[in-house]
Amino acid sequence: MPDDRHRAAGALPCKPSGEDVSQPQDDLPDKDRRLEAALAAALAEQKRYEEKRYSRLGRGAEKATAPMGRFLRRFVPPGTLRKALIMADRGAGLTLPRDLGSHDMDSILSCDAAAVRVQGWSTGSGAASGAAAGWFGGLGMTLDIPATISLAARTVRATGQCYGFTGAGDEELVYRLMVLELATVRGLEARKDSLGKVNQLARELQSPEVRYILEKGADWVVDKAVDRVARGLGTDLLKRKAAQVVPLAGAAIGAGVNASFQTDVARAARYGYRVRWLMHRQLLPAPEETT
Repeated sequence: MPDDRHRAAGALPCKPSGEDVSQPQDDLPDKDRRLEAALAAALAEQKRYEEKRYSRLGRGAEKATAPMGRFLRRFVPPGTLRKALIMADRGAGLTLPRDLGSHDMDSILSCDAAAVRVQGWSTGSGAASGAAAGWFGGLGMTLDIPATISLAARTVRATGQCYGFTGAGDEELVYRLMVLELATVRGLEARKDSLGKVNQLARELQSPEVRYILEKGADWVVDKAVDRVARGLGTDLLKRKAAQVVPLAGAAIGAGVNASFQTDVARAARYGYRVRWLMHRQLLPAPEETT
């Protein structure tokens, strides 16, 4: 969690109830107007994400390969994905670039720019991995799934660091898992539910009392979250990557599908950690719990 000294630095006061915060105000000094414009842009980006489904390539690949994905699930057991997910998150924390936190953490523009750079290297790395694995058909796909999960976990952790969130506790692990789940859910209702969970936990992590409760009950919460996210990741990845079982032709498919998946992960991570950045600086009212 960012240091408390960041709470007020560069912060804009919350707008009174009923006042539109999505548009810059004309009667502000230049510096405050720039801050207001940056906040308006961040809120607009959040809204666009909430209204957007996952990437077009991901949708097209899933429709084309869904039957094969159901067949391949027999050969990639859920336990394997669960272990890969846990190991991926642990390993991700040891491999992050040291310069991720070198920008101005009190500037949402700087944090967003750093997070976009993370998306750039994650999609590039994912495409390269998918292309290489695609040459070897089904065997390559089986080997590429753990690598894809590892890169996704690294992307989420790196994005969090771009916004100043570097916590290593179990409550932060649960949040990262929820962000991964948001990147993979399908269907409008499921996505709405996942968005609600991410926002709810972001709000709860602002409270020291709630963080303490989460820490005390973390083992059960983590196990439940890992199981749920592993199932979702398994279904999503196998549907997307099923066409890679065709040797040679799978190289182009694998590159595109991997890049699409990492893009979805990076966008979900930017959304999730931008919410927390805004809440921490009291620039965004914590959303009400969804029912």
